[in-house]
Amino acid sequence: MALLNNGRINMAITNRFLRYSYHKSPSIDSLVTHGEIELPEGVMEDGIIANVPVFEEVINKLVKENKWRGKKLFFCMPDDTVVIRKLQIPVSLTKEESIGYIKTQIGNSFYLPFTNPAIAVENLDADEKERNVLLYAYPNDKILAFKNAFEDKGLKPVVADLTSLSVYRYYYQQKQVDKENILLIHWNQDALFLTAFKEHKAVFTRHMKLSYSDEKVEDTKENINRLINEHLIEINRIIDFYQYSITKGQSSINLLLLSGDFPYLTDVRKMLSDNVQIPLHQFSEEKLPVKYLDIVGLAIKNEV
Repeated sequence: MALLNNGRINMAITNRFLRYSYHKSPSIDSLVTHGEIELPEGVMEDGIIANVPVFEEVINKLVKENKWRGKKLFFCMPDDTVVIRKLQIPVSLTKEESIGYIKTQIGNSFYLPFTNPAIAVENLDADEKERNVLLYAYPNDKILAFKNAFEDKGLKPVVADLTSLSVYRYYYQQKQVDKENILLIHWNQDALFLTAFKEHKAVFTRHMKLSYSDEKVEDTKENINRLINEHLIEINRIIDFYQYSITKGQSSINLLLLSGDFPYLTDVRKMLSDNVQIPLHQFSEEKLPVKYLDIVGLAIKNEV
């Protein structure tokens, strides 16, 4: 009952913004307050805290203004370095044992682009000898950097999550029809994240930096449409890649989700609807704007 009594803070960090909410309990309807802070230039670079003192001062100010010292914190990290792999392991292993086994295979049967990974495993189908699993790996150093900054300013981080998983969690709670093959298009000002979900598990992700910035791109219809069209081509490629490479022709994307803080998300939505022959889910903005979907998805995550 402590979580219900003390409430919880939810935060999502991008290279440009820190968004937050405070809920009395793990539910959307218990929202007390929310907001966003534009981070000073150079504080976050490629999902890494590049200027720790300034980042910690932002957190310190939030904690003091809202009297959050000692509160539990759930936070989302940028998805730019997450690795998703499908692996086979002995069927006899427990979930805890499977993580230890997979760690022994890194550098032998498969490789990761970073050392000291934080690992999570999702079980899939199995036969008499082997089980298929999904491996999710993320640089542990990144997680610890966020955790240390939060703890230094009086918060109690208890859960670290990925933005894509949080957005999907919110969709799953609100969904009206059940779709098995979904592509989440999370379009931020500085990056585009494409994550494919099969039977409600993330099976593939792709991250692309964006050239858009408020200073560099004149807000003309022509420039914005050109930028969107360039990335619609890539989205169509990923849709085909999912069908023919990931699922070997057995499945195809049958629903699109669109989220993020890109200022022209309305234009993206229209151009997607006009150019991609796949239904596009319409998120309600009754509770909070679409750019807060990762926050509300995080707010309904149970503590583990």
